[in-house]
Order: sequence, then structure tokens, then C-alpha cells
Amino acid sequence: MARNPGLQPRWGVFLCTCRGTLPVEPGLAGSEATLVRVAEGPEALPAFAADAATRRIERVLLCCCSLPGDAGGDLTATVALPPACELDLRALSYRVHPDPAAASAKARRLIAAAQRAAEAGVVPPENHLAVDDRVLLHSEGAGGLALAAQLAGSSRLTLLLDEVPGDAVLPPAAEVERGHLERVEGRLGAFHATWRKASSATGSAPVPVAAPDGPARTLEADQVVTVTAAPSPLKRRTGLHLLSEAEASRADAADRVRDLIGAFSKPEHVAYTESICAGGAAGHEACGLCIHYCPYGAVARQEDNPLRIRVDHLTCEGCGACVAACPTSALQFTGPTRPGLAGQLGALLANRGAAGESGPPLTVFHCGEQGRRVLERAAAEGSAYPAAVLPVEVPCLRFVSEAELLGAFRLGSAGVALLGCEACPHGERELLLGKLRLTGAILDAFGLGAGRQRLVTAASGEERGALDALRGLADGLAPAPVRYDGRWFSPASSRESVAESIRALIAATGREPGGVRIERGQPYAFAEVEEQGCTLCRSCVNVCPTHAFVFDTGTQSLTFSHLTCIGCGLCEQVCPERVITLRQELYLERAALEPQTVAQDESVACARCGKPFGNRRSLERVEATLFAGGAGPEAFRGDRRRLLRMCPDCRAAAAMLEVGTGWRP
Repeated sequence: MARNPGLQPRWGVFLCTCRGTLPVEPGLAGSEATLVRVAEGPEALPAFAADAATRRIERVLLCCCSLPGDAGGDLTATVALPPACELDLRALSYRVHPDPAAASAKARRLIAAAQRAAEAGVVPPENHLAVDDRVLLHSEGAGGLALAAQLAGSSRLTLLLDEVPGDAVLPPAAEVERGHLERVEGRLGAFHATWRKASSATGSAPVPVAAPDGPARTLEADQVVTVTAAPSPLKRRTGLHLLSEAEASRADAADRVRDLIGAFSKPEHVAYTESICAGGAAGHEACGLCIHYCPYGAVARQEDNPLRIRVDHLTCEGCGACVAACPTSALQFTGPTRPGLAGQLGALLANRGAAGESGPPLTVFHCGEQGRRVLERAAAEGSAYPAAVLPVEVPCLRFVSEAELLGAFRLGSAGVALLGCEACPHGERELLLGKLRLTGAILDAFGLGAGRQRLVTAASGEERGALDALRGLADGLAPAPVRYDGRWFSPASSRESVAESIRALIAATGREPGGVRIERGQPYAFAEVEEQGCTLCRSCVNVCPTHAFVFDTGTQSLTFSHLTCIGCGLCEQVCPERVITLRQELYLERAALEPQTVAQDESVACARCGKPFGNRRSLERVEATLFAGGAGPEAFRGDRRRLLRMCPDCRAAAAMLEVGTGWRP
């Protein structure tokens, strides 16, 4: 992929042959690397670090699978290196692709992609977080009592039990309540747990769960642990530990709780640009999609300015749903950044067809949990899959929007897979499924088929099935609709990416499919304006939170930008003439990608100085309203009516002269 103009960092690349088992060679690092060292193992890292210092290397890429746990300790912690990123070529390429040429061709792309992503990376701001030792442990039965005994000595423990067997041994230092946990809100260091007290039965019989209409109570805690036999309906988050009885009995269960007690620095996963937020305008609230789709309540409207939002960075879990939902890119993820992701995709997909490369490329967005484990399982077992499968890790699948999905096709992908957890720890996938249906409708409209994209999920132990699904999708793909030539592509916003993708698909297919019906709630719409009834009063311009409507005083024209519209409906609501109708459609046409004039009128010249000051329809509407039925206000009777046809400056001067004659406006 061609680079963005400007200075680029001096790269050093460390390539490990894994004791001669991998056919890596210096050419894999590309021509941009200033320093390349091929070594048999991590013991050559100190010499590489010395060379890097001599040559003033600014960034390094370490391609070695044994860096974190080699026999000599973590070398990356003891060797002075510039900012480094790591890439396991053995797991992602050579171990899973038997053909050495295909594996090397993919390795070359993976190296370039890792460099592009790192170059666009930013160091996000951090916030201080203090976590005390208050722990609420909820257990449906006796399964959590062993864990409670371990935690009692290192925390102020409150034990909430659904049932208490008569022979149960309870930690003497713990506060014990009998009841059922219903809801947990808040964050690490500030949880609020709602529970209902059980009946006061005593003796050896288990204590029954309280009736649903029992009294609701609240407990405050820094961390919450719930131990259940069945999967918990709660959403996991940092400090909220959802454990099965088997997990609660593991030796490291208590350690995971203790490790979160103390002082921490938490990065800000999301950056907010208030000036482009579509939260509202002219006193009218709009959008709010980020609030609706945040599963943790970390996004809300500002108390002093409800037209804009605030992000509680200490509550945010970094799933990326708010960023995917935001139609204006006012919310941006700090890692991966949009330029970094575009650069990574571009490096993976540009100018395909080199030696060893075969098959239409399949971009696989995968989460860092079960999605990563599927690929790790394949590497551990040596399970082969096509080298055209190109992995891109994202924080969570809900981070992926139509901009990323269509952007992958724009950059030369033949298909897109989303690989992740069967049960996402962040909750339901309402937003993601809607994005898939939207992009599927666009692909269908261009005759490419919605089947080019697929959601592939796996529970623990089902990794092989997910890998089989990836193989099947890759093997059945038709050629990519767009061949990406490697020219720099880094859209500033998600809407810009969508527009560029539509342009590329129009050019590649020779089709302009026209309007595509989309689901209600998707942030796209087409505003149909009845031009003859429009007085160009500018009410729509004043309330549009994204400036999709723009009024040009020079030409007395109203323009509408289709892909800037988020379908909030404010224009339709405030239009005094009722001439605006929003349609839930996305137009896949070249003309729809540019601002379109939807109403225009002739200018009105000032009756006194001749300067244009307004438009005819608007003025006539004012006159018709004032003088309906032939009457009119006394202030504008007779010759004073001509005041309405003067520019503001002349009207003010003429009015003052009239006041001098005794006129009272």
C-alpha cells in the first residue's frame, strides 16, 4: 500500500527462523525496513537492539513466537528497544499454510500490515482508578463458599447466598445476607448490586429464594463475584466476575479478584469530538444512538448541554459499540484508530497476485477472545486453512460497522467474515446484526451477493467448527469485485468510507442500483422535498445536526447531502410547510454521493436600495400570513406595507422615519 506523504519512522524488523524450521528471509520485511535481522532464536535480540540503537531505529517489529516465555526470561523486558510490536508468523502463517510460498507471501503482507497499524497508533490518555477491597460474592448454593474462604482474609467480604445448607461453613469475618442477586450496575470500584431478601426460614433446609415482589435492597461493592450453576444473565465487565462452580473452585479464582485491588491507570478507549456530534441542534435533541447501544451505560447526554454527550471513561469497557453506532464519527476508537485499520487492511489486500498467492482474499475481523482462540487452536494443531484468509483483530465484533465491512470490499477483499464468541461477553449483537443486514442489502443491490459476508461464532470447545466455516466461506468465494491498487486510502470518517466504497463498487460493477430500502433505525435517509411548496425558510437548515441541509444565500438555493443525513427526522418535524418527507432508503448512485439542489427561488431586490435580501416565496408567505382575508396589522397598512419588501438596513431606516411621524410599530 502506498504510504501517506510525509516522514515515516525508521523500522527495524527481527525475523526468527524458529531454529531453522521457518523459511523466513530478509525480503519479507520489504524495502522500507532500515534494519532487518534473521536469527534462529530470541537470544539474538540483544545484538539486534544494539544495531537498532546505532542506526537510530524508531520502531521495531519482533517476529518471534518465543519472546514472552523463553527459557532466559522475557527478553523484551531486559533489552532496551524502541517502541516495539510483536507478530507471530509461525502461528498466523507457516504453521497453518503447508505451501512455503503461500505462507511467505502471507507473512510479507502480515508484516506490512503490522507496521501500518503501529504507525497510526496513538497513546490514549489515562485516568486514575482506585479500587478498595469491598467484595460482594453471590452464590446460588454452596459452590462459592470455598472461594469465599480464600477472599475473606484479603478483603471486606459480603456473602449473598440464595441457599444455605445446614452444614455450610461460613467465613466468620464475612457479612452474610440471604437473598437473590438481580441486577448489577456501575463499574470497577463503584458497583451497585440490587438483590431481594429471602424468607427467614432456618434450620437445615435450604433457604428459599425470595418471591419476585419481595423488598429490593442495594449493596455497594468495589467488585462483584457471582457463582452460578447456569450461565448468568449479567454482562461481564471488569470487576464483575461471572463464574461457574467449577471455575470458582480453581486456585486462581481468588487471585483474579485480588489483582484488581489497588491503584490503576485506565486508558480512554474512546475519543469524542463535540463539534461534529449529531446529538441535536437549535434546542432539539437528535441521534443518541451511542447511548442506546452502549451496554454499560458509559455514554449519556451532558447534564448542562443535553444536545451533546459525555463518556464515562472509567465505566467504558472498550467494546466499540458506540463508535460503530456513531453516524458522524464524533466518537473514535483510540486503538485501533481508523487510519491504522485502513492502513492494515490496505497492506493486507493491495496488489494481490504475487508468487504464492492464490484464491480470493477473505478478510476476517476477529475479537481478541474466542475469535483469537479459533486461530490459536488451528496453529496449535497444525490445522490448515487457505492462505487467502487474512486476520484483523478488533476489540469486539460490535466495533465493526458498515464502514469497515464495505471498506474491506473497497480495498480488494472478496469476502468478509466476523469471527467471535458464541455468547458475546458484552451482550446482544443487535447493532452488529443490523450492520450486516445493511451491507448485505448493498452487496445484493450490486449483484455481488450478501453471502460474501458471514458471522462465524464458537463457544469454548467448538473452535474446529468455526475453522471449518471459515474454510467453506473462503473456498466458495467468487473473485473480489474491486482490485485495490495500493493508493493511499484513509477516510476521515465512517460516512466518507461508505461513500468511497459505494463509488468503487459503482466503478467496478458498472451498476447504479438506485434506492435500496433499509431498516428503520439505520442512520441513513433520503429527504424528499416538494420544491413548489418550499419557501426556503431555512427551518430545516437550523435544526439539522449534521448540516445535511445547507442554504446558499447567493443562489437562494437549498441543497441536501444524502450521505450526510442520519434520518433523525427533525427537518420533517419543524418544516412549517410540511413539504419534507424522509424515506428510509440509501441511494447507490453517483449523483446521490454529492450535494443535490432540492429547492431554489429567485432573489427579491430591496424596494429602496435594490440590494438582494431574500427570496420571493418566503416573502410572499409572510405577506399572505399577515394579510390573510384582506386585513392586516395596523402597523403595515397603506404605504408602510412596502417596509416588508426592504432589506433589513433600509427597513430600519424607513421605520425610524415613520416613527418620527407618529407611527407606532
